[in-house]
Amino acid sequence: MKIFYLLSFFSILCSHLFAQTPGQLIIIADSFYNNQNWAAAANSYEKAFANGETPTALSANRLGFSYLNAGNYDLAIKNLNLSLQKKPVGYAETIVRSRLAKAYAAKGKPEKAFEQLDSAVAHGFANLQELDTSKEYDPYRNEDAFKNIVERTTDNAYPCMKDAHSREFDFWIGEWDVYATGTKTLVGHSLVQMISGGCALLENWDSPVSTGKSINFIDPNTNKWKQSWAGSYAGGNQEFINGEYKDSAMRFEFETKDAKGNKITGRFIFYNQGPNQVRQFNETSSDNGKTWTTSYDLTYIRKKKG
Repeated sequence: MKIFYLLSFFSILCSHLFAQTPGQLIIIADSFYNNQNWAAAANSYEKAFANGETPTALSANRLGFSYLNAGNYDLAIKNLNLSLQKKPVGYAETIVRSRLAKAYAAKGKPEKAFEQLDSAVAHGFANLQELDTSKEYDPYRNEDAFKNIVERTTDNAYPCMKDAHSREFDFWIGEWDVYATGTKTLVGHSLVQMISGGCALLENWDSPVSTGKSINFIDPNTNKWKQSWAGSYAGGNQEFINGEYKDSAMRFEFETKDAKGNKITGRFIFYNQGPNQVRQFNETSSDNGKTWTTSYDLTYIRKKKG
């Protein structure tokens, strides 16, 4: 009796499925797709199209990707090309082309795969992980064409790494012992790291009297360097702006106020003194630059490895 009821329930469920409108079938297909049930997703998309649903760039892409993951590369190529014909918008085109490339690679057609990858990269493809882990590319990893694609994809993923402007402050990267300039008095330690794919530097400062961090990056509003500093002491938050690298030094400007609320202007300079030394100099003026007072003068000495 239980088997009878189960069969009846299954029959009703199937009848309900086949009674769905094309739009409802797309919803069902999308659910299968999102749960990575590739065979069921492909079947549902096909039923929706057979029942009058017009394929879109998205739905054809998803059908093609479902076939790709199910191992049916011919149908994957057919539907992914259909998605391209529907003109996917923006970065979606790179996704479709990268999937087409995988399908062609799986079929042993590297020239067509590289052609699609070339176009994807030209449109901003930046998925290095996909190139690194997709088994379809294993036979071609040592080919110059594939290596070139990986290099260009890396440039897309990390555009700051090859940008000369973004590399101007690299002389400060490293682990440093910091001394009062001209003395052997150790005042602190600093670790300066490249972060955010080469688009910023993170400073980690530690001394007996304070700790702090700064993030250093190119301000998109001015196209000049900016440092945002947060220190552990009272009033320790400060911003240094309009940074420019000139004559072997990164030169910032800043403004602050004295105890009475009067404006103080400042200059904050990092002198590149070779591969193992940086001088950090800060001075302020309370008379609009007529006279200047040194706030601090520090020399960073790179720690020796080992």
